[in-house]
Amino acid sequence: KTAAALVLPKDLGEFSEMAELAARNGVVRNCRFYMLTAYKSIARLFLTAQALKDEAGAVNGFCLYLSPVSPDEWSALKDPHIFKNAARKLGRLTSIGQLTSMFAHDIKNPLHVILSTSELLRAQEGQPEAVRTGVELIERNARRASKIVKTLLDFSRSGMCRLEPYPVADAAEYALELIDSSLKAARVRVEKKFEKAPKVFLDPHYMHSVIYNLVNNAAQALEGVRDGCIKISSGWLETEKEVFLTISDNGPGLEPAMLENLFQPFFTTKDSGTGLGLYLARQIIDEHGGRIIVASSPEGGALVSLRFSKTA
Repeated sequence: KTAAALVLPKDLGEFSEMAELAARNGVVRNCRFYMLTAYKSIARLFLTAQALKDEAGAVNGFCLYLSPVSPDEWSALKDPHIFKNAARKLGRLTSIGQLTSMFAHDIKNPLHVILSTSELLRAQEGQPEAVRTGVELIERNARRASKIVKTLLDFSRSGMCRLEPYPVADAAEYALELIDSSLKAARVRVEKKFEKAPKVFLDPHYMHSVIYNLVNNAAQALEGVRDGCIKISSGWLETEKEVFLTISDNGPGLEPAMLENLFQPFFTTKDSGTGLGLYLARQIIDEHGGRIIVASSPEGGALVSLRFSKTA
């Protein structure tokens, strides 16, 4: 049988995407699939696929590495301290997953009503331009809210990112494109400095979300600040052998007491905040084998630095 024949039908699409990514980038790591065993039972496997190419560079096959446990679980089996930390982490993720699942249905229903109503309004002819623009804005943001709910649900269920070689600077550029209009409306300047660096193993979808939220946090911290500026840079740290992505602002900064609780679930300093943004960001960066550092910026604001050691 082919490898695809062993994958559950619902995962065939993702399996094909994984094969395409491996063919394009050479390797894809940490893809979780459920496969049918010889005894017709279902087994969870973590798969790494490496493309086999001929001298001309054409892909003529794949080498698949299968493991019944994730890389984090392997570490936990070897080190009792890591096992305890992993157990605590799993407990926190389980709590978030249960809470998310409990409210997901109630959140999706009103979003569906908003989307359906906005689509009906947009289809009506003779609407004033201002009304049509407003309806399109409502529809666009409702769709984005639906994607956020889906992302949160997916992460709470799987807890495993699909990693592929990807430039950190490209992930930052894409996230900045998504938030560009909001930054311009808030009159926040952005200064970019992307230096040459190796690709790292990351999940672009989740990384776009992390960077978007970090930039959005910086923009919110600049409310009321004259000449608000966000600096975002990336590059290679030779001494640490890490790729970095740093986001800083010239806002009021963070108090030392806040730094201790920033990554706790539901901790927030904003009236409209959920307290899950930085918590989920840290979980995602952990899944990438990286780390996230928050400190005071030399310019007086806050500084967030993402570090990645798994280079391609």
